[in-house]
Amino acid sequence: MRPFLILLTFFFTALCFSQNSGSISGVLLDSESVNEPLSFAKVELKETGAEFISDEKGEFKFSNLTEGTYTLLASFVGYNNKELKIKVVSGKTAQIKLPLTASTISLDELVLTLASVDSETKTDQSSAQ
Repeated sequence: MRPFLILLTFFFTALCFSQNSGSISGVLLDSESVNEPLSFAKVELKETGAEFISDEKGEFKFSNLTEGTYTLLASFVGYNNKELKIKVVSGKTAQIKLPLTASTISLDELVLTLASVDSETKTDQSSAQ
């Protein structure tokens, strides 16, 4: 009888704790190419610091999250970062589709960057002499 009560207590406790968590799952999409999935992009939850790399289908999932609001930050090289507030409810999975747009650099920014690098190189060379 005693082993039965211990086993029953264990399952009851596990059941109670399992309902206090929710999850976030979704897919990252490339808005520039007819919403193709973005493979191997970084997804982060700011509040927990948890990071995930999307799979080859652009999918990701954060599990065992306490109920509350989380800030999801998605990033990928050559694309603009995107933040999204998501509310997690116990026992539920928040499903999202998050399109990222390609980042662009203007010609003025490129010229300023090159000029900055060029002036640093000249300064370093003149101080070495």
